[in-house]
Amino acid sequence: MSAIAVQHLSVTLGGLPIIQDLTFAIGEGETVGLLGANGSGKTTLVKALLGLTRHEGTVTLLGTPLDRFTAWDEIGYVPQRASVSLHSTTVAEVVASGTLARRPLGWYGGRQRARVTQALTAVGLAGHEDELYLHLSGGQQQRVLIARGIVNRPRLIIMDEPFAGVDVASQTQIAAAIAGYSATLLVVLHETDALEAALTRTLVLAAGTLAYDGAPAPAPDAHGLHETAAPERTRLLSGMEPRWTS
Repeated sequence: MSAIAVQHLSVTLGGLPIIQDLTFAIGEGETVGLLGANGSGKTTLVKALLGLTRHEGTVTLLGTPLDRFTAWDEIGYVPQRASVSLHSTTVAEVVASGTLARRPLGWYGGRQRARVTQALTAVGLAGHEDELYLHLSGGQQQRVLIARGIVNRPRLIIMDEPFAGVDVASQTQIAAAIAGYSATLLVVLHETDALEAALTRTLVLAAGTLAYDGAPAPAPDAHGLHETAAPERTRLLSGMEPRWTS
């Protein structure tokens, strides 16, 4: 069974086509890197897979169509760290918030505390439960978000740029945490270096279309699509002519 199956998926935002007619499937147990230039549609695709943005076409998660999917405790989501704003929140509270699909808001019992500790141990942050999330380094914050994503021991984990803005040492720790977890993984990446050994497959988006689907190290022509000129619509909206970076 496929962990994720997408057929003819399209997303339009503000009248602009962001995702265009994507069809692919990810089998259970795969670790897939999702690459593409800035603006290629990676984050929009992730949001569509999670039902967070309107789309056309079909998405199936763990064998169930998205419009009927309710087993959200089987899905772990790790958002971009820059998109998370937390004030006066402890590490334990951040991680525990990932269990709310199973428990009512405000519930925090012994079993939940044990799962929080186990998740933090898995990412190398045992003993940091009572520290404030905002007082941690960028790499530590990212590992807390990964712990939040795995606290329910989900079958499918989707991570949006877990290596963004963290140093090389933290990237190594994060990669070890990801590679050491047994689940289907879809990871948005800018480069494959940190996670290359764990990847079983790579998808590359270019201007909202699937430009490459294959071996973890993309072929030269596929990698070229990872560093392409900005589309015409970007120049019209911004008045500038930026170049994508990998």
